[in-house]
Amino acid sequence: MAFALLPTAWAQMPGMEMKEGTKSPMPTMPSDLPRWMNSRGLDEIFYKRGPYNWAIDRIPAFAKDMYATGVGHAMAYEALVTGQANQLESKVFSKIDWVLQHPPSMPVDEAAISPRFVQKYGYLEKVFDWAHTLHFQTIDVFSHPGMTDAQKEVEIDRLWKFYQSEPYAITGLPMNMEYLDSFPYSMTFRRNYPKVNGLFWGYHWLQTVNYDMLYRVPVKDHVPQYEVLGEQYRTSELYKTDRDFMPMTAEMSPRFAKRFPYIANAFDNLHMLHDNVNDILAYPGLTEKQKEDQIKIAIYRVLATTHAGQKAGQGEPMTLHDHRHPTSTPGMGMMKGSEDDVMFMSGMGWMDMSECAHCSIALPEEGPWGATVSANGWTMMVRCMMCARDMAAETPGRAIIRAATEDDNRLLIMISDEEGNWTSNIKDVVFLEVFGEHPECSSWSRAFTSQAAFEKFVQANPDLKEVKPLSLEAWSKLNYGTPETYRKIDRPNPYRSGGGSTPPSDGGSQ
Repeated sequence: MAFALLPTAWAQMPGMEMKEGTKSPMPTMPSDLPRWMNSRGLDEIFYKRGPYNWAIDRIPAFAKDMYATGVGHAMAYEALVTGQANQLESKVFSKIDWVLQHPPSMPVDEAAISPRFVQKYGYLEKVFDWAHTLHFQTIDVFSHPGMTDAQKEVEIDRLWKFYQSEPYAITGLPMNMEYLDSFPYSMTFRRNYPKVNGLFWGYHWLQTVNYDMLYRVPVKDHVPQYEVLGEQYRTSELYKTDRDFMPMTAEMSPRFAKRFPYIANAFDNLHMLHDNVNDILAYPGLTEKQKEDQIKIAIYRVLATTHAGQKAGQGEPMTLHDHRHPTSTPGMGMMKGSEDDVMFMSGMGWMDMSECAHCSIALPEEGPWGATVSANGWTMMVRCMMCARDMAAETPGRAIIRAATEDDNRLLIMISDEEGNWTSNIKDVVFLEVFGEHPECSSWSRAFTSQAAFEKFVQANPDLKEVKPLSLEAWSKLNYGTPETYRKIDRPNPYRSGGGSTPPSDGGSQ
């Protein structure tokens, strides 16, 4: 696919000036655009058959919030194509917000809410609907109580093959997010409609944070986690207008992204397509035909068929086929300013994805080890239970720790209240903690499903034979603060340097 500058007459139209620092010109139509994009039929495809379908309803609040996201998207898109863009931040925003606070109890057909948009951009709706089906069926599998974790992983891979079998599928290869956000129209929507864009990115937060809530987590522990995450979503994430970039799947659900990098990439590419479409529809100076063409080109960029034969980890920077990714995170494309594993995370600052977020020591290659900590809208990986507890304590509000135990099939889920009091999904959980040098913390700071499991471990490790197990209450009262090994990466925010193309963020390193 070749990209070239458009004819001078188009380039000089009002609002068509190139952004300062933009490396990518306005794209032109590829010669191999799929023929189905010229078909006006919706060609809706139903779910893959399975006993797990609609298991999301086992988490009622989560299901309703997910159903409402489609309503919000549809309302905004219909406003954009019916001349109501000037009401997006007022009347339309209020309507969407009402739906989000009073979500439907069942899926809603977006075409019934946005008939003009679907009539005009039916080819786009095919891509959106098919990817959203993958979203929901992935959730359904994880929410189903009638399958083991191993069976669920096998079925998720089958779902992925089912999804990829259709021409509307989005690629599972990582794509360069800076490149996809570098066109002349890029960032128009978030600048002009920050409140509605905040809602959209709030949806993306919800649609990416949920997978670690579900993946290899006992079904009985889904609802308690969503009590925390749902409150965060409805009271905070939906109304943020200072994010530097949309939420990324590997940021919100790092465990899931590591196991299913192709699905994580597909979801990020889908969400970037949403951003591209928003920007194109909001960009001044484009005729209706030019908007249609640019939306088709945006679809083409992320289709699986466009990238057939390409491989993850390869590609030239800032090109269509830049499929590089952070070394430790194949489920994430390169971000603005990224190098190797170092990237800027909105709300956290510069982070190294290969290191513990609390002690800055490299994450171990083998398990069982460590945990993830979810608090205040972010999720970070840590090496040991001590890092998890102390990092959670640094952040006001409730937190969730998902931690490995000696049993690969029993994930420890702990949830704190506002005062930092922890509850556990494993009744007899005990902890090993012998404060020492952090490079070895994954060996002396662990969680065990029982005292018997603890004693078996210490017997196999003579240096620990005198150590006594800690109860959850005793363990939770400890706090060693920020380790001396913690390394803050002090660099400017790449999204604000060089002119500040997005609203400033309050985010910074912990």
